[in-house]
Amino acid sequence: MTRKIDEYVDQVYRHAKGNTQEIQELKLEMKNHLLETVQELQADGITEDQAVQIAKERFGEVTELRNLINQMFERQKNFGKWILSIGTVLLLVTVIAAVFILINGNNQTAEQADIAYNISGIAGDAAELAEADEQKIETLLDQTTYIQESRIYTDSSSADSFYTSSNDASFPASLFSTEYSYGTDENFVVLEITDTRIIGLLLLAIGFTGFIILFSIWFAINRYHAKRNFKR
Repeated sequence: MTRKIDEYVDQVYRHAKGNTQEIQELKLEMKNHLLETVQELQADGITEDQAVQIAKERFGEVTELRNLINQMFERQKNFGKWILSIGTVLLLVTVIAAVFILINGNNQTAEQADIAYNISGIAGDAAELAEADEQKIETLLDQTTYIQESRIYTDSSSADSFYTSSNDASFPASLFSTEYSYGTDENFVVLEITDTRIIGLLLLAIGFTGFIILFSIWFAINRYHAKRNFKR
């Protein structure tokens, strides 16, 4: 009985491509299940040969089982590579996107500085803006989408601004707001903007964190298989 079961198990795992020790453990587990099934059937009055045949039929055809086992080992083999590939792609995509956003953020910084000094020039040394000057400033601000609020103070020590213009920022944009101050001899301008460079840095953090996590999983899988191969 044991010989017939061993032959059946050997046939199932004949072309299995995987860790030798793991294959031996799976073969032993399968053999034990078959033996238990045969013993249960014999206890019900079935002959040994019939019990062995029924146990084999319950497990399935050799070819079908062999294909399933090969698929299992192939997936196991490729899982680590798949994990590492995803991590690498994630890192590359986030780095490229972050670099693009950071460059755009630097260009935005230069542009907002020009806007701030233009606003300062329109306001001059007045403590109150004329309607025409307010319209000029509104026109300047309408040229951008990232300036959430602009305020003009008579000087840097002033607690209250004499001019404020606000644009309602959407929820995601409001999370990345930053204030920039620009002072001249005539007045002090503060711009509250959506700083895209923060988004770029956040993307970098997400990319590197995701890569480290996936790389750690890949490393752990390879370490596990390396230890099993060493124990052989």
